Amino acid sequence: MSILDILIFVLTVLVLGGLFYYSYSRKVAATINTSHLEALWEVEKLILSTLNFEEVAEKVTNVILTELGYMKLGYQIVVLALLDEKRQKLKRVAISHTESAQRFIDSTPVPFQQIEISTDEASNIAIAALIENKTKFTNKVADVLYPVIDERFVEGLQNELGIKTSMVVPIVLGREAIGVLIFSATKDAAKISEREKLIIRSFTQAVGISIQNARLFTSLASTTDQLRKANIKLQELDKLKDDFVSVASHELRTPMTAIRSYTWMALNRSDVPLSDKLKRYLSRTLISTERLINLVNDMLNVSRIEAGRIEIRPKGFDMIALANDVLAEVSAKAAEKALKVQVVPSQIPQVFADPDKVHQVLLNLVGNAMKFTPNEGSITISFFTDGKVVETGVKDTGTGISPEDQARLFKKFGRLDNSYVAAATTGGTGLGLFISKSLIDLMHGKIWATSEGMGKGATFAFSLPIATPELLAEAEKYVQKASGGEAKGLEPVAI
Repeated sequence: MSILDILIFVLTVLVLGGLFYYSYSRKVAATINTSHLEALWEVEKLILSTLNFEEVAEKVTNVILTELGYMKLGYQIVVLALLDEKRQKLKRVAISHTESAQRFIDSTPVPFQQIEISTDEASNIAIAALIENKTKFTNKVADVLYPVIDERFVEGLQNELGIKTSMVVPIVLGREAIGVLIFSATKDAAKISEREKLIIRSFTQAVGISIQNARLFTSLASTTDQLRKANIKLQELDKLKDDFVSVASHELRTPMTAIRSYTWMALNRSDVPLSDKLKRYLSRTLISTERLINLVNDMLNVSRIEAGRIEIRPKGFDMIALANDVLAEVSAKAAEKALKVQVVPSQIPQVFADPDKVHQVLLNLVGNAMKFTPNEGSITISFFTDGKVVETGVKDTGTGISPEDQARLFKKFGRLDNSYVAAATTGGTGLGLFISKSLIDLMHGKIWATSEGMGKGATFAFSLPIATPELLAEAEKYVQKASGGEAKGLEPVAI
């Protein structure tokens, strides 16, 4: 059962309890006076005010006896006993704090909390009341203590305390009795009026709901504590995972970079002639090494993003100049496929973001477009501004994205089976778009994709805030603090 389920159940109990007491109190009001209703309310308040089970058990017996004492009805002791369902025993839980009760506790040969009656003891009147779910009366206190305490001892103590009647009322929830309340009074059973019985039954109903609520909240507290411990354990495991990915990524990247460098040297700077077959093998080795390095870099970026270790240092910069830098980086690969990659000149303001992170995002989007655009296709980088943000779009004439797959973009490992990512001949982890979205989100921007369908190309676009004087001033303050040695622990400027 989830915490939400438990909370809903708690609220249901409280609401139903409130409704029950509203209707029940109207019925009682016709029989008893205002002071008696106030006494009932004192017990009912425990339903909402006390959640600890032991505290409920102790307080409820005292409150009941106190209120009965105010009514001068002659009751000396109230005992609460609850059924232990697993052990099938009726166990004493609480007793009122009165002089008579204390004398019983001090005199009894069996400690009060150890008084347990098996449900097989049908001769015990408390067990009979519990099983039959009926109120029972007896003029012998020994009847509610049999066979745990010797009858002769109980008779002597009963005479000493002047108790003439014990009334055993079952505590019922639903149709099942969960325990009993034992009321011991200094008068005969025949003198207990119907009004008193109604008051005592109303007290008992309140006790039932109070105990049920206390048990429920105790269970909820235990469940919450278990969930808290499980959450701490999961956080520890998550940190171990992040640490492992970080260390493994660093350890893998160093040798893979060396392999890539030496492979490139063998292909392009060899001092001996290479056969075509060996060149092909080395080319495949170089491509595979680059894939692995990209995978390691992606995993490291994801680990840093999820651990909150990515630092954004925004400033104002020219988005078109950055796009031209990206274009220069991909020109060689674009030439291999005879792709036409162009930047559309525009009059746009500077954007306010981290240029290194934006460069990473744009390079990823252009690289994806190149993968999924057939030979002699085209890729266009264009811009638009509404005076608040600058939108950068990367449009290609590639394979396109099916409508059902568009919703799966920008998710971790979001490879698509029959669409954009699956068409890549160079493979991929499905992490590039997730990383791009995470970075754009951190820079208070938005990123999205559109496509008219398979074979009709796609457009990936992102927006970033323009560099206003206020944002630039905030960035300058941060830079000044950092250069003055005051930036330790300082958060990057908010955008």
